[in-house]
Amino acid sequence: MVKSIFLKILQKVPDFEIRIPVIGIGCGVLGLAFAKQNIKMGEIAAQLLKSLEYRGYDSTGAIIQDENGNITIRKDVGAPSELVHTLGITKLSGKIFCGQVRWATFGAVTKENSQPHDVKCKIHIYGAHNGNITNANQLKAFLIQEGHKVVSDNDGEILVHTIEHYFDMYLSELAGSVKSRKKEIRKKAMRKAIVKAGKILEGSFAAIVVDPITEMLYAIKSGSSLYVGIGNNESGNDFILASSDLTAVLRHTKILINISEGQFVEYNHKYYQVFAQKDLAIKRKGKPDLIFKAGNKIEVQPVRSKLRVEDTKLNPPFRYFMEQEIYAEVESSQKLITFFKNDNEHGKKIISILTQHNQLSNYQKAVHNILASNRLQEQQKIFYSLISDKSFTNIKNDCLKKIPHLTKLQLYGDSEVSFSKKDFYSDDANIYLDIIEKRLDAKALLLAKILDAISEQNEIKQFNDNVDKFLDIIYNAWTNGASIYTACCGTSFHAAKTGSIFFNEIASVEIIPILPGDFRGQYSKSMRNNDVLIGVSQSGETKDLIDIFNDVESLGKNIKKIAIVNNVNSTLAQEKSDVWLPIKCGPEIAVPATKSYINQITLLYYLAIRTAEMRLKYLDKNSTSKKEIEKLRHQILIRKETLDYIPKLIEETISTTQPQIEYVAEQLFLEPSMHILATKLSAIAQEGALKVRETVLNHTQGGEGAEFKHGPNTILGKNTVFGIWNIESMMKRFNNIIDFVYQEADKDNVVTVEDMEKIIKAISDYIFTQVKPFNLLPHSMRIFNDAMERFDFFGALYRNYPLIYITGPEDRDVRLTISQINTHKIRGTNTFVIAEQNEKLMLNASTSPSEDSDYKWGYIELPKTDDTLLTTFSSIVVLQLLALKMSIKKMKYLNRIKVPCHGVHPDVPKNVSKSITVD
Repeated sequence: MVKSIFLKILQKVPDFEIRIPVIGIGCGVLGLAFAKQNIKMGEIAAQLLKSLEYRGYDSTGAIIQDENGNITIRKDVGAPSELVHTLGITKLSGKIFCGQVRWATFGAVTKENSQPHDVKCKIHIYGAHNGNITNANQLKAFLIQEGHKVVSDNDGEILVHTIEHYFDMYLSELAGSVKSRKKEIRKKAMRKAIVKAGKILEGSFAAIVVDPITEMLYAIKSGSSLYVGIGNNESGNDFILASSDLTAVLRHTKILINISEGQFVEYNHKYYQVFAQKDLAIKRKGKPDLIFKAGNKIEVQPVRSKLRVEDTKLNPPFRYFMEQEIYAEVESSQKLITFFKNDNEHGKKIISILTQHNQLSNYQKAVHNILASNRLQEQQKIFYSLISDKSFTNIKNDCLKKIPHLTKLQLYGDSEVSFSKKDFYSDDANIYLDIIEKRLDAKALLLAKILDAISEQNEIKQFNDNVDKFLDIIYNAWTNGASIYTACCGTSFHAAKTGSIFFNEIASVEIIPILPGDFRGQYSKSMRNNDVLIGVSQSGETKDLIDIFNDVESLGKNIKKIAIVNNVNSTLAQEKSDVWLPIKCGPEIAVPATKSYINQITLLYYLAIRTAEMRLKYLDKNSTSKKEIEKLRHQILIRKETLDYIPKLIEETISTTQPQIEYVAEQLFLEPSMHILATKLSAIAQEGALKVRETVLNHTQGGEGAEFKHGPNTILGKNTVFGIWNIESMMKRFNNIIDFVYQEADKDNVVTVEDMEKIIKAISDYIFTQVKPFNLLPHSMRIFNDAMERFDFFGALYRNYPLIYITGPEDRDVRLTISQINTHKIRGTNTFVIAEQNEKLMLNASTSPSEDSDYKWGYIELPKTDDTLLTTFSSIVVLQLLALKMSIKKMKYLNRIKVPCHGVHPDVPKNVSKSITVD
C-alpha cells in the first residue's frame, strides 16, 4: 500500500533539467562565387558548412543565388552535418553561395536568429557574419526608427541592415533618385557603405555581404579570422572562396589572397580588389609606413600557401586532434632539435653531392624561381625541367648510392596520396609535394627531397643568423645591466615562465615573464635603453601583445624587440620585431595548445644553452674565477646532451604512463575543482591547470605548492564547491531518507497519501531552511523527527578535495612536497603525485591520514632522469594526457545522461576558438 503511495508521490516530483549555457566560440562564415552555374553548388556548400561545424552548430544557413538572380534561402536550428540534408541544401545548384554556422551569442537559438540574413527594406542585399557586434541593441533601435524591419535579435542581421542602410544612402547620392543597376556605381556605393558601417559597428567580426545585382561579394575582416582563396575546379569553373577557416579554403585551392585586419575584399569568381575599411598605417622595416585612408585600394598579390590539407587531417588510430598532436610532440621536437644542430645528415649529403656535380647553384636558382612563383603550372615546368636535364640522372644515382635511405621514400595511406613527412624537413616541403601531386615516380619524389634539402639549408642559415642577432641583443642587455622581459598570453606565458627557469639554471641570466596587461601596468613606463622585450606567440597576431610592442616602440628608446612565433609571416615577426625565431611545430588544430607548447620550451631550452655559451666566452675573457668557468662549461656540456634526449623522453613518457594516467583520470574527471601544486615548477602546474580547465571545464588552479597554505587551503574540508558526484551522493542520501520514511510509514497503517506528501515536502523544506513543519499530524511528526535525527543530509555532499603534486627529483623539492602532502591530507584531501620514482614520496602519498578516512591516492611515475629541467618536459606531457582522458570521460558521461550543450570536448571546448594561422 505504502509503495503505491510512494509511486504516486514520485509522479508529482518534477523532472530535473540541468542547463549549461554555451557562449559562442566564434561561429563561421562562407562566401563562394563561381564563374558560371554549378550543378554541384549545393554539395560544395554542404561540405563547406560541415567543415566549419567545429566553430558552431546551434544553427546552419545557406543562401544560394543562381545564374538568373534567383535566391534560395535554407536555414534553421541545428548542426550542418544534419541540416545540409534535411534542408535540401545538397540538392541546390547555383553560382553564388553565402553560408554561416552559428554558436549563439546575440539572440536565442531560433530559426529567426540563424544566418545568413536576406534584407530588402531599402535595397536588396544579403549576408552573414561571425563575431559580436557589441552595440547591436543601440543600432537596432536606430534602424527601426529609420524604417528597417528587424525580424530577429541577432547581431548579424544588424550588421547586414546597417550596410544596407548606407548602401541605399550612397547609391541615392551617386545615382540620383533612380536606383542604378550600373555595376561601377553600385560597387562604389557598397564600398562607401562598408567603410561607413565600419565606423559605426562596434565589436570584432568577419562578414560576407552580397549585392545580388552586381553579383559582387564583399569579405570584411574586422577583428576575426578571415581567409580568401582563388582557384578553379575540375571542370575549369573559376571561383573565389572566403571563409573564417583556412582549412576550408585549402580544401579547394592553395592560392591565397592575404587580407589583414581592417581590410575588405570586393570579389566575384575571378576579379578581386582589397580596400582599407578604416585608416591604416602598415609598418615596414627600414622604410616609411604605408598609409591608406579608409576606402583606398590596397594592392595584394596572391600567394601559394605552404600548408596542405593533409597537414590538417585526423589520421587513424587517433580519435581527436588533441590526442594526435600530443603524440606528434616526439617528431615535432625531434625535427626542431635536428634543425638547431643542422643534424640532418641526409640533407647535408645531398648538398655535398650537388656541389660535387657543380649543380648546387643551378638547383638553388630553381628553388628560388619555384618559391617566387604562385602558378602551379610554372612551378611544375621548372621542377620537371630539372628531371629532364641529363645531369639529374647522375645526381640521382649518386644520391641513391651514398644515401640508401632515399630508396625507401614511399607513400602511405589507402584512400589518398600522401607522403611520409618524416623525410621532409623544410617549411617549403609542401610546395614541392604539391608540385608532383599524384603523378608519382621515384625521380619526382627524390627531386622533391633534394629541393627540400636546399630549402632546409636556407632556413638553417637564416635561423642561425637570427640566433646570432638574438645573442647579440641578450649580450648587450646583460653586460649593460638591462632587463629582459618575455611578454605573452595563455600557454605561451607558461612556456615563457618555464623558459625563465632554463635561463636561470643554465645561463644564470634573468628573464622576466609577464602578461601584457601586467607589463603595461608594471614596466611600460620604467623601461630603459638596452632593455629587451621578447614576445612569445603561436600565431604572431595576438592583439594584446602587438599593442605592447607598439607601446614600447612609441617610447623612442633603444629597446630591442624579439618575436618567438610559429607563424613567421605574422605581424609580430615581420612588422614589430628586430629579430624573430620560429618554433616550427606546424599546424595545430585542437584549441588546447600542446605540441606548440613543447616546441616553445624546446626552443627556449636551446636558447638558454646558447646564451650560456655566450656568457662562457665573456667569462673566458673577463673572469679570473676558473671554478666559475669550469662549472659553466660542465653545465653546457650536460645540457647539450640532454637536448638530444628530449624527444626520447617524451616518447617514453607517453608509452609508460598510460595506465597510471587512466586511473587518475577516472578519479578526477567529475571533480568540480582541484589544485595542481608544483615545487619550483609553477609554470608546469599553471599550464596543466589550463589544459584541464579548457578541455574538462572543471575549475582547476595551478601554482607554487608552498603558496597553497597561504589562503587557498581554506577550500579543504567542508566547502560549497559541488559537482555531479556530490549531487549523486546527495540524491542517494535523499533516497535513503525516503526509504526510511517508507519503512516507518509501513509500520503505521494510519499514514495516508496526503500524510506522505506532507512528510516528504516537510523534509525537503527543512533541509534548506531548518524550519520545522507545523502542519504534520503527531504520527507524521514522529517519522519526520526520526528521519532528521538519523540522517546527516549535507554530510553526503562533502568529499576529499583533490590535489595533484608535481616535483622534480632534487631532494629539497621532494622533502617540501612530502611536507605539503602530509599538511594537507589531514584536512581532507586526495593525493595524486606526478614525479620520478621515489620511495619516500610514494610512501607519504599512499599512507591514509586515518583508518576510517575515505582516502584516495595515485602516483604517476615519470621516466627517470634525475634532472629537474627535464621533468618540465615529462610532467607537462602527463598533464596534457590527463586532461585529454578526463575530457573524453566527462564528455561521454554528459552525453550519456543527456546534458544538453555542455561544451566539453578535447578539440573544441566551449567559449574558446582557434584558427590555423601558420602559412
